Amino acid sequence: MKTNGILHNDLARLVARLGHGDMLVITDRGFPFPRHEKTECIDVSVGRNLPKFIDVVKVVLKELEIEKVIIADETKDISPHVYKELKDVVFLKKNKGNDIVEENIPHLEFKDLVLNGSLQGKEVKGFVKTGEFTPYANIILISGVDF
Repeated sequence: MKTNGILHNDLARLVARLGHGDMLVITDRGFPFPRHEKTECIDVSVGRNLPKFIDVVKVVLKELEIEKVIIADETKDISPHVYKELKDVVFLKKNKGNDIVEENIPHLEFKDLVLNGSLQGKEVKGFVKTGEFTPYANIILISGVDF
């Protein structure tokens, strides 16, 4: 029995398959699933705010090397505590000694990238829906390399 790291079988497999530049989206409960088969979708929610968005991000970041994140502009204003938690967690990491790049885009652009990006040639490989009930608790993690 696995006792540490990502315990969810499908999520562990998805993270292990990500390559340089691939995108992994982690969202709140309200974000819609992409409606095509190019992005693998996983729902890890078991109840209201279970698991919390930030907890899923923390566990994933223990196993995934990232070089960049994309966050909706609205997160800073509408859910500032979520944005602060993300800053505290994500930006403690380094990518080959370099700071993680943050890109902020409007929520509608973020949503379009998540829902249609892989249909447009973007590498949106995975989508994880949490039990989070806080608006704009969403992030795109862009996979880096450890060398």
